[in-house]
Amino acid sequence: MVGPAVWKGDCVENVTKVVDGQSVNFDVATIQGLRCMIANVLSVAITGIGLAGFIMLIVGSFRYLASGGNTKGAETAKNTITFAVIGLVVALSSFVILNIIAEFTGVKTILDFVIPEASSTI
Repeated sequence: MVGPAVWKGDCVENVTKVVDGQSVNFDVATIQGLRCMIANVLSVAITGIGLAGFIMLIVGSFRYLASGGNTKGAETAKNTITFAVIGLVVALSSFVILNIIAEFTGVKTILDFVIPEASSTI
């Protein structure tokens, strides 16, 4: 699982400002903070996809148990379970395929979302 990005370093810049005669440090967001934000959103999204798939498996299981021999209810429950498993497999396989491509090609930059920094030289 992708871990949450840290909001230090490239994501924020420490700025010192004098307030009421005292120096106060502020962490000011930079455009590089988008990278951290997207990494954090993806971390939550991957967890959310797993949780949604697990919940749908439970819902499908309860529907199957509650169908009580009704073939239409059992079929609906089986479809719910099938679609939950397919969704989990697709979500996890996209993550695995990306990591396999990065491992075989040696190009680790496809795993990182990077916003280029502005340079003072042209």
